[in-house]
Amino acid sequence: MAFGRPSIHGLIPVRRGIKRLKQKSREENTMTSVRSTIKRFAKAALTGVAIAVAGTSSASAQANKSQLVVGQLQFLTNFHPLIQVNNTKRLVVTYSLRPMTAFDQDVVNQCILCETLPTIENGLAKIVDLPDGNKGMKVTLKLKKGLAWGDGQPVTSKDIVFTWKMARDPKIGFSNYNSWDRASAVDVVDESTVILTLPQILSSYNSWDQVIPEHLEGPVYAANPTLESYVKQSLYNTQPTNPGLWNGSYLLSDYQIGTRIVFTPNPHWVGSKPHLQRIVLSYRDNSSSLLQNLLAGSVDAVPVSPGGISFSQMLDLRTQQPTKFNYHLDYGTNVERIAVNFENPILKIKAVRQALLYAIDRQAISDELFGGLQPVANGILSDQNVYYNKDMTVYKYDAEKAKALLAEAGWKPGAGGICVNDKGERLSLELVSTAGNQTREQIAQVLQSQMKEVCIEIKPNFVPLQEFNGDMARKRKFKALIMSSIDFSPSVSPRIALGSDTVPKPENNFVGNNFSAYASPEMDKAISQLEVALDPQATKDGWAEVQKIFAEDLPMLPLYFYPRAYVAVPDLVNFRQGTLDPLQIWAEEWERK
Repeated sequence: MAFGRPSIHGLIPVRRGIKRLKQKSREENTMTSVRSTIKRFAKAALTGVAIAVAGTSSASAQANKSQLVVGQLQFLTNFHPLIQVNNTKRLVVTYSLRPMTAFDQDVVNQCILCETLPTIENGLAKIVDLPDGNKGMKVTLKLKKGLAWGDGQPVTSKDIVFTWKMARDPKIGFSNYNSWDRASAVDVVDESTVILTLPQILSSYNSWDQVIPEHLEGPVYAANPTLESYVKQSLYNTQPTNPGLWNGSYLLSDYQIGTRIVFTPNPHWVGSKPHLQRIVLSYRDNSSSLLQNLLAGSVDAVPVSPGGISFSQMLDLRTQQPTKFNYHLDYGTNVERIAVNFENPILKIKAVRQALLYAIDRQAISDELFGGLQPVANGILSDQNVYYNKDMTVYKYDAEKAKALLAEAGWKPGAGGICVNDKGERLSLELVSTAGNQTREQIAQVLQSQMKEVCIEIKPNFVPLQEFNGDMARKRKFKALIMSSIDFSPSVSPRIALGSDTVPKPENNFVGNNFSAYASPEMDKAISQLEVALDPQATKDGWAEVQKIFAEDLPMLPLYFYPRAYVAVPDLVNFRQGTLDPLQIWAEEWERK
């Protein structure tokens, strides 16, 4: 990695990674009772799929080559692209609203809205001395010529400045992926050029989020200066089909709550013109319904877990229908994790958190439910990652170790096989996740069984997406454990889930993914050092320290990494499944032949 190019958070050899996964030998586990439990859940899930496949007519309507219908779960409850951002939202809004920059399938950061990617080497990024005596950076961004909003108004420097001002407004609370609030100042050079001042050296200096239209959202923001009022009145939620809100190759042109979202070409898009004339996101209540509709020809493509059919459904479908569909599979950085509530007195004890992770046979889960293709997560980086720390603590399945740690923490087996402490309190923990997600329902059942073997009672609680993203996650109303995924795209800092300043709370308008309320001075220091690393060794050292602290503290229980996977009709081409940022950023290339 040359000096001047940003260090890549989570960089991996993507193409080689999935091949290694497929070739990786499975370890035999002597705990046959655990394996048989998982097989029982897997068999139950797959039997329903097999019946569905056998009972579905092979006849389907003649394909409309100008349209693609994508089956989806979890309809958005808030269309604003930079508020309460999660994986589900990112995979929807990027059809119509493009980020300034994004990483493609070759792990190359490229301009989407800008003319030239800033680097130290080309002079568009410079390390400078700041008035306070510290080192900072000046980064020049120039928008592409002719870039316009869907109503024909040009995208200009005003939009960047407006987005930056809102991002820095503590009363609003924008996303913290590649947020504009990292800049302390923005100087306008001309209508299409700005210079961002960064108050420190950042390795992610040339990765930036979307901008929003000042000519439409400016008056709304001026009249609604608080988050609650602004979200309700934002045109993204009151008039999401207003073309002026969008600057991508497609416009959000129609929608019906809970049922569909329709995208059509943006006539003012200056890039490659879209091949498809309509992309329809068609929503279903559960993954079984998605699968039935795919087989019947009612939908042309479905994502594979967490937002679509389950991974086990995809594997079974591939076995039974190997030629009916294309099975797009590539390595992913999206990690399924269980956030641990540090305010829960039981979970404050490190030995209990360690016992929980030792009690989960994650390799068995991967092998039996996912065909070994969803690799076990030992932390937030995969062991295929060039920055993976081989020397950190690794929690391989060990039920006896889990029991010993619980005993050390004062928990002994009680009535019904559930541990109790010296006060007679039961070791009972609620596990919250999203309703209608078959994969998570399976995992919850498996965890319930595995944990009971070490005298821990798990009580699954599946809630609707709006409640999950709102009260449960953002407002941290979950009592003990909450299961979800988080995608560390290459430019994203681990701060978003591990920094003490990213705990969602009223003071920051509930922005952040640190649902555990984990706060560690050591972790904050390690993250800060990682974020300023520009050379390969400093980046490697920074990641090693972050992973070491994570493994010791266990603010989250890492489960496995999702490969990026989709099932689609065979005539869909130019489908960039392996991109490290949402593949919808390149949707104009999709074509049906």
